[in-house]
Amino acid sequence: MNRAYYGWLAGSTLSVLGDTALFFALGWAATGIGPHVAALVLTGFTLPRAVLLLLGGVLGDRIGPRRLLLVCSAIVGTCCFLLAAAVGIRGVSAGLLLTTAVAVGTVDAFALPAAGVLPRLFVPDDQLPRAMALRTSATQLITLAGGPLSGLLVAVVGLVGALVLDGLTFAVQFVVLLMLRPPYDVTPQRDRRSVVREALDGLRVAVGDPVLRMVLSVVALVAAFVLPVTSLCVPLLARSHGWAANQAGFVVGGSVAGGLLVTILVARFGTFDRAGLTGGLGCLLAACGISGLAFSVSVPMAVGATLVQGVGVGLFTSHLAPVFVRSTPRSHLTRLQSLLSLVQTVPLIASTNLLAAIDVRHALVLAAAATAVAGLTLLRLEPVVAAERRTAT
Repeated sequence: MNRAYYGWLAGSTLSVLGDTALFFALGWAATGIGPHVAALVLTGFTLPRAVLLLLGGVLGDRIGPRRLLLVCSAIVGTCCFLLAAAVGIRGVSAGLLLTTAVAVGTVDAFALPAAGVLPRLFVPDDQLPRAMALRTSATQLITLAGGPLSGLLVAVVGLVGALVLDGLTFAVQFVVLLMLRPPYDVTPQRDRRSVVREALDGLRVAVGDPVLRMVLSVVALVAAFVLPVTSLCVPLLARSHGWAANQAGFVVGGSVAGGLLVTILVARFGTFDRAGLTGGLGCLLAACGISGLAFSVSVPMAVGATLVQGVGVGLFTSHLAPVFVRSTPRSHLTRLQSLLSLVQTVPLIASTNLLAAIDVRHALVLAAAATAVAGLTLLRLEPVVAAERRTAT
């Protein structure tokens, strides 16, 4: 991997740290006003991103993912500084918190697809799995350390400090992107049609390609039933057993640590040759971990279960994500990446409400069953993934 990729990775990872601190600060400030405000702020971030993701994908293919990310970095950095000034002058209010969440969520809808495909612009296809795993490892490290650091930051400088920090990190990312020239950059589209037609064209490409279609469907199922495990089921399980908040944090940390272990190994040694087989086995392993979590009666048992789950999810994502990016036509890079983000966002809304409506143990068993179905589907479709790999090479 070339030095330009490491430079972009450093800038991107720094912006993740700023975002982590900002999201913690927003949640902390919102819950201080009331639970309804916290729910509103969360919706203010999620809803614009879900609605505008496809538009972000179209725009990325029109002007190029690097250019779009430059614009997004400049906008969100400026917004953070302006909102920090507003909070410093007027104080924390529900309106300002909602405005911040909507602004960040809106820009995120355009930046997320562009950032997802940028590794392909810096490295050749044979280095793509290691490059993406390295990025995932850096992000997971920030996630692991971000909670305590964010709490310390908010305790010392509050929401204003978190906004200023996030603005500074995006300023650094802007400068890094401005200085770097990806060796495999794509040419922006010359023939432009309506936004709707271009978005539908991206959907046509995804549905028409057997590999892209398979990855999107499996990712949607895994995202719907794996993501709520740590965000929803672990806190509910902890409360049902009378565990403290810090103990629940250790349980969540087990999942992050398991995924981090896999991505570090992939970044160092690369992926296995049979991506579909490995991804399917990873889903089955994650299903075992979720099942173990459902019947855990102590914190060490729960941490062990989430560690197994994290290893399984890490195997799944580190092997399937490069297959998806590598199979995407260069003319549709950000449009297909926006679809990948969308299929992780929309089903999650329905599945979270479904799992929240039933007993936590039953919810975990259901999540494990759905994850196992995803794994068996991948094992059945392994020949399709293998054929894609032979075609790419």
